[in-house]
Amino acid sequence: MKAVVFKAPYELSVETVDDPTIQGPLDAIIRITTANICGSDLHPYEGRSELDAGMVLGHENMGVVEAVGAGVERTSVGDRVSVPFNLACGTCRNCNNGYTSACLRANPSGQPGAGYGYPMMGPYWGGQAEPLRVPWADFNLLKLPAGLIATTSPERNTVPHG
Repeated sequence: MKAVVFKAPYELSVETVDDPTIQGPLDAIIRITTANICGSDLHPYEGRSELDAGMVLGHENMGVVEAVGAGVERTSVGDRVSVPFNLACGTCRNCNNGYTSACLRANPSGQPGAGYGYPMMGPYWGGQAEPLRVPWADFNLLKLPAGLIATTSPERNTVPHG
């Protein structure tokens, strides 16, 4: 797959990297159709937050579900979904109390909170890529209504008015 890879401050590269895979029964793979460059992406880009070289950047994405793990119940292949910045398990004490941005299980470092393609928020590659792995898919994906899917074809990248 093609992805935006962090090399060093002020140095990004579009590279071919390994496709994500289902790693657990609660995972989903999303084909990214829309990606956003968030202001927080500037922190590692400008060297204000240290990020390991090789990390795929990006969060706040939309896409279509291409695959789901055996334990995913509310998310189906073909669903259009929004993917938030942070990810959470949905079952730890902090998640149950509404503090999903401080999930106690999602970041393997032991720190509360995890996110896609961001410093110290876990090993999760970001969505400035073609596909994206989403752990705890039923909790972390917001199903969207049917709509126009953008493609690289210029005639399809317009939204009808009216």
